[in-house]
Amino acid sequence: MEDVAVMVSDVNQMTFDFNNCNSVPNIQDTRLTFEYGKEKRGLHVKTCVLYVDVRNSVKLTHEHTIKKMGKVFTAFTKASLMAAYHHGGYVRNIIGDRVMVVFPEENCFMNAVECAISINHIASKVLGHKLCGVDFYCGIGIDYGDMYCIKAGMPRRGGGNTRNISD
Repeated sequence: MEDVAVMVSDVNQMTFDFNNCNSVPNIQDTRLTFEYGKEKRGLHVKTCVLYVDVRNSVKLTHEHTIKKMGKVFTAFTKASLMAAYHHGGYVRNIIGDRVMVVFPEENCFMNAVECAISINHIASKVLGHKLCGVDFYCGIGIDYGDMYCIKAGMPRRGGGNTRNISD
């Protein structure tokens, strides 16, 4: 608890600065910083963000085997990533059955819409037909606006970026 109290105090006292940028930052971007004991730097991007997720995924997991759903989620995620990269997007989050794609500001409207069309086509014409017996649909949303990017968490070094409970 003492360590948490020290960390919260440090975060509360630090300065926070956002710089404008036109690119989509990644985790190695040196313009984003962890803050402990110093200024925290983030980035401000005007961008389009596309979200896509599998509809009725909980119901599907009850209707199909684990192996079948593993194939569904693998094919869906890989297809979404391929479409994102094809249309100039950067995948910045995958959680369960949801993929988040961020586009650079230049042409972001057109690129996001074309990516959504591609993913919808893939979902309805390819995944829906190739994944026999799975009633496959996805939902897609696009938003445009200000995105403020920060690094949150704690820096970890080496191959063990995850911890075992016994650590």
